[in-house]
Order: sequence, then structure tokens, then C-alpha cells
Amino acid sequence: MAALAKFQQKFQQLSLRTRLLVGMAALVAPVLLAILAVTASQQYLSSALQGFVERDNRIVELSLRASAALLQGAVDGPARLAALRDVRENMRLAAAVAAEPLRSEAQDIGLLSYQAGAYAQLAQRIAALSEHATEAGLAGERRLGWLRHQATLLALLAPLVALGIGLMLAFAVVRGIDRTLRECVAFARDVADGKLPKRLQVNSASEFEQLVNTLNDLAVDARHNEDVRHQQAASLLVLERVVALRGACNAALAGAVDEMAMLQAFCEALVEAGHYRLAWIGYARRDAEQHIEPVAHGGSDRDYVDQLKLSWGEDVRRRAAAGTAIVQRRILATSDVAHDPLFAAWRGGALPRGLLSCVAMPLCCGDEVIGALNLYDGAVGRFDAAELALLGELLRNLEHGIARVREAAERQRIEALLDHRVSFDTLTGLANRVTLEGRLAQAAEQARAGGKQLAALFVDLDRFRDVNDNFGHKVGDQMLAEVARLLESLAGEGATVARPANDEFVILLPDVESGAAAGALATTILARLGQPLPGGPPNVRPLASIGISLFPDDGADPTALLRTADLAMQDAKGLGGNTFRFFAPAMNARMAARFSMEADLRQALERQELLMHYQPQVSLANGNITGAEALMRWRHPTRGMVAPTEFIRLAEETGLVLPLGAWAIDKVCAQLRAWREQGLAVPPVAVNLSARQFHQKDLLQVVRAALSGNGLAPGALKLEVTESAVMHDVEAAVAILAELKLLGVGISLDDFGTGYSSLSYLKRFPIDQLKIDRSFVRDVTTVPDDAAICNAVIGLAHNMHINVIAEGVETEGQMNYLRRQHCDEMQGFLFSKAVAPAAFAEMLAAHKKLALPSDSAERTMLILDDEVNIVKALSRTLRPDGYRILTANNAADALALLALHRVQVVLSDQRMPEMSGTEFLSRVKALYPETIRIILSGYTDLESVIDAINRGAVYRFFTKPWNDELLRNCIGEAFQQHRLMYQHEVAEQT
Repeated sequence: MAALAKFQQKFQQLSLRTRLLVGMAALVAPVLLAILAVTASQQYLSSALQGFVERDNRIVELSLRASAALLQGAVDGPARLAALRDVRENMRLAAAVAAEPLRSEAQDIGLLSYQAGAYAQLAQRIAALSEHATEAGLAGERRLGWLRHQATLLALLAPLVALGIGLMLAFAVVRGIDRTLRECVAFARDVADGKLPKRLQVNSASEFEQLVNTLNDLAVDARHNEDVRHQQAASLLVLERVVALRGACNAALAGAVDEMAMLQAFCEALVEAGHYRLAWIGYARRDAEQHIEPVAHGGSDRDYVDQLKLSWGEDVRRRAAAGTAIVQRRILATSDVAHDPLFAAWRGGALPRGLLSCVAMPLCCGDEVIGALNLYDGAVGRFDAAELALLGELLRNLEHGIARVREAAERQRIEALLDHRVSFDTLTGLANRVTLEGRLAQAAEQARAGGKQLAALFVDLDRFRDVNDNFGHKVGDQMLAEVARLLESLAGEGATVARPANDEFVILLPDVESGAAAGALATTILARLGQPLPGGPPNVRPLASIGISLFPDDGADPTALLRTADLAMQDAKGLGGNTFRFFAPAMNARMAARFSMEADLRQALERQELLMHYQPQVSLANGNITGAEALMRWRHPTRGMVAPTEFIRLAEETGLVLPLGAWAIDKVCAQLRAWREQGLAVPPVAVNLSARQFHQKDLLQVVRAALSGNGLAPGALKLEVTESAVMHDVEAAVAILAELKLLGVGISLDDFGTGYSSLSYLKRFPIDQLKIDRSFVRDVTTVPDDAAICNAVIGLAHNMHINVIAEGVETEGQMNYLRRQHCDEMQGFLFSKAVAPAAFAEMLAAHKKLALPSDSAERTMLILDDEVNIVKALSRTLRPDGYRILTANNAADALALLALHRVQVVLSDQRMPEMSGTEFLSRVKALYPETIRIILSGYTDLESVIDAINRGAVYRFFTKPWNDELLRNCIGEAFQQHRLMYQHEVAEQT
């Protein structure tokens, strides 16, 4: 069977032509072979028969010769010997031609002829041999006859058998061809139907190989085309999904103003366009548990997200993928939730919901990880490398969106704060003078339309300066805030309470029938102010003098109402205070004094009573004098030195400010020339321009004439304009500033943040310097809002390549804080008050410099506790670690130390009399966000502490008594954390 199979395999490998020839040969060759075989057998049998007959006849002939020889040698003697030799010769010849057993019998007879006395037996044996030869010949003839019959039968059957074998071979050939053709047809039909079968197997070198190879090539091409089509279709689907996902996510981010709404829209876009089962964003809260709060969700299974209760703290069992991604700051993909150990605790809730794979990506804002974006899908291994790359791109877009929204929110907060500063008093929250004047006009119009009166109460606190001098400005500010709250509560709804000046308040009472209502309110106010305030110093009564005027009885002009009320207040104060007075015409006598001062001021220029003093401006980078501000002084012949606050406002109201301003510009330029003639290197000097002077038509000519007349380059002079002056008419201001800039003088914007400016207008003004108002600088080291405004102004100016100078710097703490925020210059009593020209020249000649502190990167910490022994114990515990330790026993001293020194770690007690630890650290966070803040308390006031931790104001919480080793380790980790967070700043310092 193996040979047959091998033959079939070999046969199938023959070519079609060869197989056809084999088939034809299979039909003809067997018949021809059979005929040849029969013919050959007949010839063989005939020759064999003839041979057998001749052989037997030869043996018979030899036998007869031997018998004849024996007869001749019957008598002994030579004849017998000759006869025996003849017998031997004939037997030898017979043995040579005979076959067994006749050969043996002939050989035996030959041997017998040698025996004596056997002569008689020879004849018998020869006769027997002859008989046997005759019988053998007859038997041979009979056998040959049988063979002839068999050959004849074979001659008849052989062609039939050969024909059958030929038919079988031909059938095999045809069947192979038919099978090949059928396979090719079926293959072609499958290719046509798009089934794309496997390749056909070629088992021969026949002509079918070309057909099979052609069909195989056709199938390969078709399969390749189908694969390409499927790949293109799949790629198109993927591309469409990517485009849709990017578009949906970008649409969620574009134009978003609310962070939480943006996050929610982003999650929904991921689920709808990305076809994920679930998407949620969790923010890493810095509370005691360090939990991850879900803030946005898209898709199904919101209940699953709410029950996760994940954490990014030290308990790794509560992290899962989100917490791990936040801690390790890397993308964490889980291809199979069922087998990932991170989901061991949450697997029971995830798998029944079909959440089989997950990816968690850390969400950053700047250098801080704020949370994680989490995606779940119902397919195992969904998040491959390409998917993660796409999600990484979307994550970066989301981070940019969060940063943009937060920056916009911070910008809006600062602008709102600036707007509030413009309209309201920062200390009391009351309306300021600008808002008061606007409401006064509205209230007067309503009173005129309604036929009623409008009352104005001008309240001025008596001896308020004594409170500041004896108790400090902080207590004075507290008193002002308490008085403001009291006046608001007493004035009632509909009334306007304002604080136009330091210790002055104004109350507008609309729609009053007569002055009696105003008098009753004034009486109540005086009674309440005659008692100590709840938040003020004990036994101190904020007495006040109140002036009352009525509109329109005391003047048809609403602006005159405040003036007459002020006159009435001054009259009440002249009576000893703690009383009120209504305005009376006799009070106008006070106006006579004002007119007298105006007349004296008009003659002051002619009498050369005016002079200029110069307050130096110094660099916060190297301490050198970089400029000066020229300030006008009036030496009155009878009143002595008159403060600018007394005559500058009068000059602005009367228009005298124009000649005074022109004189000041020319005077300063002349002084600059004099200094330079003395060989002094004089920096630029700034001259203040009033709003009225700024908008005068010949301002440019006045400045140009002063410069050219004294031979000065324009850069030697700087002009300071107030924010309110340029905002009065923005377009005109832009044109004026452009002309001055073209002339070459420096331009400084004064009192920035106190006027009506909008950040969008600032970029239009070609200014060189931005001046931070002293009202923001005063409490920059203690009030976070003031610090935030200063920081915003500095950052804004630097982004616009504008120099920044802070005025009113009076303490080292203020100077150090502004220097850390990269303020360029300062001006204030800390370096020098305004001095006469000679004194300023001495400063220049001596190269006087501001002493700047060292920027050492030493590890410094601050300890705050109202108990001295606790401070000492903490210092002893921590001093072996090599820290520079600053100590304070109250919050005010601690804030002062923070302003003077670069502190990395702050350790504060919780329970303190003036301010709690959490309140203090919250203020420190706002002022010095780079510090690491730790709270220490012997009480279990956990609610406020946890709240502070949640807001990020507190880094760690320790209880008293503390474990020294744990506390030291925590302090060390805090310094390490600070170094990692602000390493680039440390590198810059070193």
C-alpha cells in the first residue's frame, strides 16, 4: 500500500501532457505486451519442444549404438574391449545431452562398463535407458502440449487484462485532472464571492500549476485588498473617533469660565465621544485623611464612584489606581481589573458593572498634582500605547484648561478687589469718597424729584490720633472698623455710610421730612460712641463730632452739602467735641480763611516762598540711589511750613496748580543743572503732574522749554501722573503720553490701584514705571489682600516690561517682602524722608546706599507660641539639627520676622490670645505660600485644624506633649519637602 501511495504521489506530480501520454500508453501498451508475450511463449514452447524431442531421440540413438556395440563384442577378446569403449563413449555423450534422471542413468551404465562380469547387465541397462528416454520424450510432448493450451489461453486473456489496467490508469489520470479543475473552479468561485480561501496546493509540475499559481496570486491580491480595505476602514473609524474625541474635549474646554462645569463637560465628552464606560475626575484633598474627592463624572455607575472612598495617603490599600497615580505622578493603566492587586478591594463593585480595564492619569496644575483623571472600559486591554498617547494629549489640554480657568479666576478676583478698592474703603468696607459723591448726586436728584430733603451727617472721631499714638495703628484700625459697623447698623436701610478720609465718616439720609430725623440719629450715634466698643480697647470711648447739613436748604448744589456738613462738624469740634451741630450761615466765615490762604498761595510764587524737597528712590537689587521724587513745600511767613495736604488740594480747586506745576518743572530742571555743574552724577528726578496740569494744552511746550532752557537731556526728567488723571479721558491721555514719550522724558504712573484703571487700558499707556500706592504697601506683610495686589501689580508690570517702584516703605519687613517679590525700586522713610537739595546732593556725593539683607539659603524656621517655656523647649529640641531658629510669642511679631527673614518652615501653637494658630497659618499661606506650615496644640480643637488642613494652610498637626524624635523627623521632612518644591529658587540664591 505504501508503494502504491508513493506511486500515486509520483504520478500526480507528472505534467498534464505526460499523464495523457501515460493514459494512452496504459490503453495500448498492455495489449501489445500481451501479444508479444504470447508470441514469444509460442516460439519458446516450439523451440523447447523441438529440443526435448531431439534430446530424447539422441539418447535413444546413443542407446541403440551402445546396444549394437554390445552385440558385436559378445565374444571375449579385443572386440569386447572395443565394444565397451563404444558403450562408454555413447553413455558419455548421452549423459552430456540428457537431463536428470537419464543423465545419472547414462553415467551409471558408463561406470558399469568397467566392471568385470557386468557385461551381461549392460545390455539390460542400455535397453532400460532407451525405454526411459522414449518415455521421457513422450512425457515432454504431453507437457508441451499442455503449455501450448495455457499459452493459447494467456494469449486470449492478456489483452483483456491489459485493457483493464489501461482503463484504470486512464481513469486515474482523468480523475486527477477533474479534481484539479474542480478545485480551481471552486477556488475561483470563493474568490469571486469574497470568501478568500487558503492557497491551493500544487502537487505536480503540470500545466495546472500555472493555473493554480494564477488563482493563488489572485486570491492573495484579493485577500491583500480586503485586508487593506479593512485596515483603512478601521483606521478611518479610529481617526473619526480621535477627531470626535478631540473636538468634544476641546469644546468642553473652550470658553469655560467655571472649573467644575468644565471638568464635568470634559468627562461627559470622554464618555460620549470616546465610548468609555465611565470617566471621573478626583481632586486630591489635603485633609487629615488625604482623600480623593470626585468632582466630575461622566457615564454610568455614579454610585460606584461615590462609594470608592479613595485616598492618596500612606495607606496603599485605599489608593487603587487613582491614588497611586497621584502619589507616583505617572500614568497607571490596568488592562484587567479582575487580576490587578490594586483593585482587590474594589473588584467586587467593578466587575459586576462591566468595568474590566482602567487607566488613571495624574492631573497637574503647574508643578503640583491636584488630582487624577480616571477612565474605565468594558473591554480587557482597552488602553494600549496608542490610546494612552491620545489620552495623554487630552490630559495636557485639560491641565492647560484648568490653569487658564484658574488664572482667569485669580485675575477676576484681583480686578474685583481693585474695583472694590476704587469704590470702597479697604479697612471698613464702606463707600469711599468716589462712591459717596456718586450716591450723593443720585440722592439729591431723588430728593429734588420727590420734594423731600436729603441730610448729610459728617462724623469725625475726636482724639483718634491719641488712640494711634498710645495703642498703635492696629488698635486704631480695629476701632475704625467697629465704628463703621456701628454707623451702618444705626443708619438703617436706604442710608449710605461712607469713609472719605482717615477718621471721617459721612452718612446720607434720603427722603427725610426735616432735620429732626438727622438730629435724632446724631444723638443716638453720640450715645453709642460714648461707650467702649466691643472689639476696641477697654475703657476707650470713640467720641465724635458730627456736622449736619440739609439739601436743598443749605445749598442747591449737592457737592456743597458735604462742604457745609464739614463746616458744621468743625464747629462742633471747636466746641470741645462729642456733640453735633447743624450748618448755619455764620459758619461760612470759615470760608474766608480759605480765601485768605488762596490769596497767600497766589503770592507765594512771587514772594519765593515755595521750595522743592527731594525724596530718594533706591534700587532693591543693589541699594543704589536710582532717582528721586520732587515734592513741593510752602514756607509761609506767618504760619511757618505748610504741609502739602493743606495747599495742594486748594491749588487744584482754584486752578493755581497750573502755574505751580510749571514752576515746579522749571525749578527741578534748574536744580538738576546746578547739581551737574557741581560734578554730581544725578539720576532722573520725577515731578508730579496734577490731573488738571496733565490735560493742559501747553504741557509739552512747558516741559520742552524747561529742559532746553537748562540744557538737559529729556531723560533727566521724569513725570509722574496719577491713575485717576489718565483715566479721566483715556484717548486723550494716550495721545498726551505718546507725545511726552516721543519727547524722551520718563513717565511714571502714580497711585496705581486706587483709581478707575482697567488692566485692559494699562497696555495702551506708554509708561516706563508703575508706582504701587502706599495704601497697599503699609500692610503688605500682614494683610493677604494687600500682598496679593502688590504681587499682581509687580507680575503684571514685569510681564509688560515696566519698572515697578513701591512708595511709602517704612519698615525693613516691607522692604524685604517687596524685594522677594522682585519689586525693582522703593521710596520711603526707611531710607530717607524728603530732604532739601543740599542734603540730597550730600547723599549723591557720599554714594549713600540702602543696606540690603543677605540672601543666604540657610535653613530657617519660625516658632510661634504664647508660652515662653514652650518656645524654649522647642528650640532646645530642634537646635541640634542645625536650623536657624526664630521665635515669637505673638502673631504680630511672627509676621514681622517673616517679613525680615526668608523662612522655610513655620511651627505655630493653636490656642493663642490674639489670633489662633490656624488663622495665623492661613495668613502666612496667603503671604508666603512657599513656606511649610505645622501646627502644635495641646487641645483637641480638631474642627478648625481639619479645616485649615483642607485649605492647605497646615502641612502637619502635632499635639502637646510632643514626641521629640517624631517632631524632629517631621521638621526634617518639611525642609526636604520645601527643598524639592522650590529647588530652583534655592539654586538661584546660591
